[in-house]
Amino acid sequence: MNEYDHANFKGVYQGKSLIDSAEITDVPWEIGEAQPVVCDILDNASTGRLLDVGCGLGRNAKAAFDRGFDVTAIDVSAAAIEKARQLHADASILFQEGDACKTGLTPGFNIILDSATYHAIPAVKRVDYLKEMHRLATIDTVFHLITFAPSVVGMPKPLANELSDIASTLELSGWEIILAERTEYKGNAAAIEDFKKKKGLKIMLDDMGRTKLPAWHLVLKTTAL
Repeated sequence: MNEYDHANFKGVYQGKSLIDSAEITDVPWEIGEAQPVVCDILDNASTGRLLDVGCGLGRNAKAAFDRGFDVTAIDVSAAAIEKARQLHADASILFQEGDACKTGLTPGFNIILDSATYHAIPAVKRVDYLKEMHRLATIDTVFHLITFAPSVVGMPKPLANELSDIASTLELSGWEIILAERTEYKGNAAAIEDFKKKKGLKIMLDDMGRTKLPAWHLVLKTTAL
């Protein structure tokens, strides 16, 4: 176990620090809108039943709803779920507090979206997580997984994962990689300023002042059901 495996994902939505070694009291992945890479995915996907895993304040879930998807969104943080319900009260999205490794949801999702949740799950629980996603899938389900990639201008290991390590975990969980590409995950620069300084990171910013974090976008399909 490492310090990131003990990250306080519930507390950060209540103003508590995400980790002990640096002050991160604002939500680093909250940019006030859906992730651009997620919008690109949604714009090129057929509508259907979509699961947003680790939905946070529901920005991606709302983007999916606006594009005609039937959206279920879960997060481990009750505070995040309550805020998401308030922010998107006019949208018919099922927001539910829950453990991604044991959701209790009914199978049959057409699309599963993991926007920077995989690397937030302790390594020892990732197979359980992916098996739960497999349980919720059908033979035609498309699973989009976005997670930090190693880079000199990115997040440190073990938050960032080599593609080979991710592939090994997927093989144990009933998933295969159909597409693997590099992308950028946007973040809240101010939220990680202390973390960036203490870890000696060279994070780049886009023209809107958001962090540009190198990431993998993996498109997954089930190997068997």
